[in-house]
Amino acid sequence: MMLDKARGLIVPSARSDVPAFIVMDVMAAAARIESRGGRVIHMEVGQPAASAPQTAISAARAALDRGDIGYTEALGIPALRARIARHYAEAHGVTV
Repeated sequence: MMLDKARGLIVPSARSDVPAFIVMDVMAAAARIESRGGRVIHMEVGQPAASAPQTAISAARAALDRGDIGYTEALGIPALRARIARHYAEAHGVTV
């Protein structure tokens, strides 16, 4: 009975309802062609023209050196979540 009550409180995520972007279909088709030995010139998605910024590489190295590689909180880093919500409010006028 308690488990049934708990199930009623859980709202399934709608993320799975989002259709794949067409670029994913194009990439899958390209992979099939390549797997059969075909040659594909990939122009379906952008690739970074440069490597990661040195500041990001340094920050990642420092985090690894500190052993700071654990899991975040279940819902993510609170400060990051707050900043993303603020961005959506400022850029799109919506409350997240």
